[in-house]
Amino acid sequence: MKRLLFIIVLNILLTYSSVFAGVLLSEWTDATSRYCKYSDGTVITLSFFSTCPSTN
Repeated sequence: MKRLLFIIVLNILLTYSSVFAGVLLSEWTDATSRYCKYSDGTVITLSFFSTCPSTN
């Protein structure tokens, strides 16, 4: 019974923690920079040869 409760609580925590992370919507380049836009509205700037993380 304790194991089942642990699994349920763990699932709930993982679900809610992933809600706060923005998911990559788009990416584009301009001159020597790469821009990454996420579902929570944030835009980050990286160097041209870097790749955008799937979540921020």
